[in-house]
Amino acid sequence: MRYFKFFYVFILVTLLTGCSDNGDNQVDQGSQEDASQFSELPPISEDSGVGQRVVPIVYSGEDQTKASQAPEGMVFIKGGCFIMGNDYAQEDEKPEHEVCLDDFYLDKHEMSQVRWEKIMGSNPSRFVGENLPVEQVNFLDVQKFIKKSQSGCRLPTEAEWEYAARGGAETRYYWGNMMHEDYTWFEDNSAETTHPVGTKGPNQYGLYDMKGNVWEWVSDWYEPYYKIRSKNNPLGPETGESKVIRGGAFDSSAGALRITNRIWLHPENKVFPKVTTFGQIMNEVYNYIGFRCAQSIAKK
Repeated sequence: MRYFKFFYVFILVTLLTGCSDNGDNQVDQGSQEDASQFSELPPISEDSGVGQRVVPIVYSGEDQTKASQAPEGMVFIKGGCFIMGNDYAQEDEKPEHEVCLDDFYLDKHEMSQVRWEKIMGSNPSRFVGENLPVEQVNFLDVQKFIKKSQSGCRLPTEAEWEYAARGGAETRYYWGNMMHEDYTWFEDNSAETTHPVGTKGPNQYGLYDMKGNVWEWVSDWYEPYYKIRSKNNPLGPETGESKVIRGGAFDSSAGALRITNRIWLHPENKVFPKVTTFGQIMNEVYNYIGFRCAQSIAKK
């Protein structure tokens, strides 16, 4: 009898230990990623402020000069090489491939409504407020804004956007592998609305709202997997049916905010059409898409 009691206790302890280990090492299956592919940043303490997970990039020498010459509202992004895409997530994020980019400037904030109205004279946004990001703009609307900006704006390429969003990080988000509400507006903390630009923590380059608040148009045509055409400053396909959108919005899940996640939309659309199951009634599904401007830096 004593032997059976010992055996029972041994089995119980083993099961409890195994359950504990499984819980500690559980990976979010919704992300479809192998967490071992990422290096987690140092943990943040409960009393830490915004920014302790993100170490700002500091420039010196010629790069500091370029940073100081950034157009108003923009930040300097030092070019370099990185691995774009993700072999452990959705199919259209494959294959991982090396990309090398030149230096460029990028808007610190998503395009605000006050800035949009100053150029365009109207406001298409569903949620209205001067410092809220403009949304409900399609790709063609953005092209009109760019034309009126007289060379002061272009859309970033998809490669530029992902490089800037990473801030040099190799984690799921620029602050680490786990969601952290200090850095983004998404479905769990947004109260189902957009928020003034720049009210969450910036990434390593000093860019705000690269994750969440509103989706952002980039210049590339969408294709269901990356075709490697050029390692240096890739522009994506020459033609296509849909344009790429990046970054997630205030109503997005944590998984949609992954750095490598990408979706697409026809350039004339502001919203996705949706057909109901019963009655075949067409409804519009808002997608809250905005953008931010980039500028190239002339080589000497």
